[in-house]
Amino acid sequence: MTMSENDPGALGWMQGFPPAPDKVVRFEGGSFYQWPQLRWSFSNIQQLVPTKSVWRGGGASKEVSARDAGFEDLTIETDGADRLSWSEALETTFTDGLAVMHKGVLVHESYHGACDPHQPHAIMSCAKSVAGILAEMLIAEGVLDETALIPSYLPELADTAWGDATLRQVMDMLIGMEFHEDYLDAGSDVWRYLRSGGMVPMAGNTDGPQSLTDYLVSVRKQGEHGKAFAYREPNINVLTWVIQRVTNKDLSGLASARLWQHIGAEHDACYMLDPVGSCTTMSCTLRDFLRFGEFLRTAEVVRPVAEKIVAGGDRDLFAAAGMAAMDGWSYKSQWWIRHTAHGTCMAARGAHGQLLYIDPSSELVIARFASPQLSPGYLMDHTVLPMIDAITSQVRNFA
Repeated sequence: MTMSENDPGALGWMQGFPPAPDKVVRFEGGSFYQWPQLRWSFSNIQQLVPTKSVWRGGGASKEVSARDAGFEDLTIETDGADRLSWSEALETTFTDGLAVMHKGVLVHESYHGACDPHQPHAIMSCAKSVAGILAEMLIAEGVLDETALIPSYLPELADTAWGDATLRQVMDMLIGMEFHEDYLDAGSDVWRYLRSGGMVPMAGNTDGPQSLTDYLVSVRKQGEHGKAFAYREPNINVLTWVIQRVTNKDLSGLASARLWQHIGAEHDACYMLDPVGSCTTMSCTLRDFLRFGEFLRTAEVVRPVAEKIVAGGDRDLFAAAGMAAMDGWSYKSQWWIRHTAHGTCMAARGAHGQLLYIDPSSELVIARFASPQLSPGYLMDHTVLPMIDAITSQVRNFA
């Protein structure tokens, strides 16, 4: 089924006053995460769950100059040997929004589905990368010590998987823990985790953890730390708990003061909240997502942090995870690092294909929102990565 056949406007989700009963999308009951309703949900999180604003500040937004790079004429050769037009590539990957900035100039911007320029869209696990930047800034300032053991910041986790783990191991996803992370298996640990974080309904499950901190104290160690990359969702909540405990500031306030007030944002971002009010994942507009990437690429205040991250992590430890779809990549500070022939790129990646891609050597930033039916973002890599490469080739030929 193509993107056009699942267009939220054509299907009438949440339209009318009131909407027809079969067109109502709500969090309780889970309709917000059913297909194709989620194509509407990702652009309307604030109508569904409690959120907390990330203030953009009181200043003017940063003006964006624009010109057309002619991407619409590109042919995308997928890893499956298919040849797709630009519009076909957008449609088959269920892209909600795509924006490209080259040398600070907006060279492409398009919106689909329920997404529009003023509508925040869920960025899912790309919010991990925002927290990774905050942590690296605090490390650079001496507020955090990346070699410190987690219980030195969070005594509550002394008897958990993180009892003998360093902050750096958490940041680089090098933790051995009992955690079955399979989004395609509704009985896996990741779904218990998501329920505790208010990211999916509790569904009457009152016996499990009722918040993210409740969940974290239940996680036990499995294997050794520092031996292999292992992408596990709870690590980000340990990291953000550390950041908030040490600074005594809420994550939304930190993201505002340290980042969002400095990128020239047009709109506030927002965090979803767990049942006790802790920030989880984030939503923002496409242009502000792009501005955030350009800020990381160019701003002097974050240059040491960005350079540290884009240098990459241990490629051997990453390879030990056996992620064939990202052969040759690495991971550093909650960012995915792609090592290419022309240079190293940093990527924030989120479920259902959310992406912020920064290519310093090409002076390129790409922001992408999406809403395919299945959660794992890598399922679309066979088309999305060739799209990125086609965009890169095009802009590197510009004068």
